[in-house]
Order: sequence, then C-alpha cells, then structure tokens
Amino acid sequence: MIDYKHFPTNAVLLKEISKSITDIAVRQSLNRYTYRYRLANAFNGLDVTGLDKRTLRGYSAATKLFLAYTAYDEVRVAEKILLDRKNPKLHHVFNFPLAHKIRKNKGLERLLKNSSAVTRESLTKSVAKFYDEGNNEIMCIATAIRNCFAHGDLTAGGADLDTVKAQVVVEELADAVMQKSNEIFNEILGQK
Repeated sequence: MIDYKHFPTNAVLLKEISKSITDIAVRQSLNRYTYRYRLANAFNGLDVTGLDKRTLRGYSAATKLFLAYTAYDEVRVAEKILLDRKNPKLHHVFNFPLAHKIRKNKGLERLLKNSSAVTRESLTKSVAKFYDEGNNEIMCIATAIRNCFAHGDLTAGGADLDTVKAQVVVEELADAVMQKSNEIFNEILGQK
C-alpha cells in the first residue's frame, strides 16, 4: 500500500475518482503532479562529495525549489486543459514576510536582475517591480530562480545561498510554491 505522507492533500481522492476523469491528458497530468509533489515534499537535500557543506546546502535549497516548481508546472497543465486556455494561468502569491526576507539577499537580486535565463519581458518586469517597487508577489521570484537554476547561471555562491538564513528563505519559497500547487490541485478535484 502507498504511504500518502508526502503526497498533496486529497491525493487519495484522486485515486478514487481517477477513472471518472475522461480526459486522459488531465488524468495523466494530475497523476504526474502528485508524484512530483511527493518528491519535492520528501526531498531532504543532495548527497554530493567534494563540495563545501554551505555550498551543498545552497544547491539543495535551489533543487527543492526546482522540484516544487516542476509539480506546480504539472498541475497548471491540468488546470489549463480544464479551463480551455491557450496558456497556463499565471498565479500571483503575495507574501510580505517572505518577500521581505527574499529582498535581503542582494546576491540573489543581482543574479535575477542580470541573468540570461530571466529574459521574458513580463518576468523581468515582475522581478524589477518586486525589487524596485516593493511588490510582495513572490511567484515571479520562484519562476526566476527556477529559470536560473534550470537554464541559466545560478550557483549557490553567486546567489548568496551559502548561509543557512538564505537557504531557509529559498526553502520557504519552495513551500509556498507547493502550497499554491496544492490549492490548484484541490480546486481541480472540486470540479470533478
């Protein structure tokens, strides 16, 4: 029997109603989402030899955010299909305390404002608005970090993720992404 400890809320319900979801793409996307969520939620860090502990913890925090974002991306696919949209919905999450902590990391700010992976105009504007105008919308920062990690120039040291305080903030951001994806998942299941 599967242990649902690290799965999103209502993952058991999905298993029960899965056969009633007639759109195969939606069913597959929701199933992939639950397993990606479980991986991100159960992730405890990387095990790598030859790296300084602080650097390794920085990469682990970025990896957790990346894993959380892959789950978020997957649940957005199902949401897009169900809502018959051309593109996945852009979700905004406003969190003043977390935004305040993120803005304290000046190395991360420099990276996100200058990264070759943060080039989509809407994202660059959102990141600039976050830092320059004090907008507390944190999903743009999660997206930018995800892009830098997956496609760009993020290093633990270059993003000033070599302190426990900075690493905890990125892990909190990963948790916020997972919380948002879980809300979307529950909303989708409520529609079924």
